[in-house]
Amino acid sequence: MKLLEQWHDLIVPEDLVYFRYSEKRLVTNPELAAWCVLTEPELAVLEALSRGWKPPSPGGGSAEVERALAKLVLKWIVYLPGHRPAVRPPKGNLTTVYYAITDGCNLRCPYCYASSEKCLPGELSTEESLDLVDQAADMGVEQFIFTGGEPMLRKDLFQVASHARDRGLTVNMITNGTLIRTAEIARRIAEIFGTVTVSVDGGTAELHERTRGKGTFARTGKGLGLLNDAGVAPVINHVVTPENVDALEKICEFVDDLKVRRVRLMYHSDLGRAATDGYDFGWLDFQKIQNFFWTNPMADKLLPDGPRSSKPCSIKGNCGMGGNEIYVNSLGDVYPCKLVTEQIHKAGNVRQRRLTELFASPVLADMRGNNVFSGENLKDCRRCYIRGACGGGCRAYHMAETGDVNRNGRHLCRMLRHSMISNWWRATGVSGRQLAEHQEEMLRPHLVRDDTVHPVYEDWKTSGRRLLPLVD
Repeated sequence: MKLLEQWHDLIVPEDLVYFRYSEKRLVTNPELAAWCVLTEPELAVLEALSRGWKPPSPGGGSAEVERALAKLVLKWIVYLPGHRPAVRPPKGNLTTVYYAITDGCNLRCPYCYASSEKCLPGELSTEESLDLVDQAADMGVEQFIFTGGEPMLRKDLFQVASHARDRGLTVNMITNGTLIRTAEIARRIAEIFGTVTVSVDGGTAELHERTRGKGTFARTGKGLGLLNDAGVAPVINHVVTPENVDALEKICEFVDDLKVRRVRLMYHSDLGRAATDGYDFGWLDFQKIQNFFWTNPMADKLLPDGPRSSKPCSIKGNCGMGGNEIYVNSLGDVYPCKLVTEQIHKAGNVRQRRLTELFASPVLADMRGNNVFSGENLKDCRRCYIRGACGGGCRAYHMAETGDVNRNGRHLCRMLRHSMISNWWRATGVSGRQLAEHQEEMLRPHLVRDDTVHPVYEDWKTSGRRLLPLVD
């Protein structure tokens, strides 16, 4: 049966959205994170279908309409009669454990999300840490990430990490790099860790040491060099603040002489000590990063924060905290993620209960059981035109803006939408320069059903609000 014969029975999602640029129309189905590029005649077919009109009569006649309908069905923009897909809740299989093996740190970064300073009394012992690894391995965890504080302050780090590797886990570490002082230390790291992430806050001593302290740039640089000599190409974590956002070229120049996997840009947020550090990363700072990423030839070294999905139908129900990942602090307390560690988010302690029991606790079960399609925790996302692709964004970043892990921050949502749609355009072959010059047109969402601008597009402008309006 031809699709034209089923015209009135084809299923059209209510909030299909399209974006314009030149002759291209980027159409997305928020239900499935599906998207594709249509020509104007193809969009005309979709508009007629969504508005209950008769099929249009383009130059190619019914054959052209038939081809357009086939494309829309194959791209999951519309559905065949009786075949509306059902989105299943995320399974929440635990794959990643972040373990702050110590709260002690040799630095005092003003934006530290963990507010790390000294080792805490009663941190898990070597034996308890080894047992934690065993429990994670027995649960089928794939990745064990050592963090802190500064994990290299623990004298038994290599012992515990080696045990995790021997249990078949991928073992990673997040470090400031200043304690990688010798070739022997770098060699041990190369033997044990699959990925080493090193924090660098600027491509010059002046920039880096504004947050990390005098002398740290040289020590971190030496550590990176020793890692390279040992065959390790680390990931660089670079926290972007209003003070260093105009110096992204410097961090690119710094890594020119190094072998690194990527430079991950992490936007400053009001978590931990950052709530009072005086920085206020905002929309204009974000725009500077986007423009650099779009137009500067050195930007291929950078991985900006935010959603990166470019494949159609890459559905993401939530951010994964409390499901795919959990966080264990140095005292053995278990939380849904390393950035969400208030008392109300605590699932329990590994000294009192096994990790399997803690993972089944109501706190974590509630986190992973909610998604942008169902449940109470992510209701703010329910009307958004990137909901299926975004998964609600980082809940900790939202919490930093709103004070509630379940409520969305207006300005963060604005950034998430901007990132996602621009990434889709880039995946279609549009250049960064074109985006920079025409972003106002290219990122404005129009509802297919009536050609109006999507109602959530400018919800960040709501006067006097930090929160998005609740969905009814």
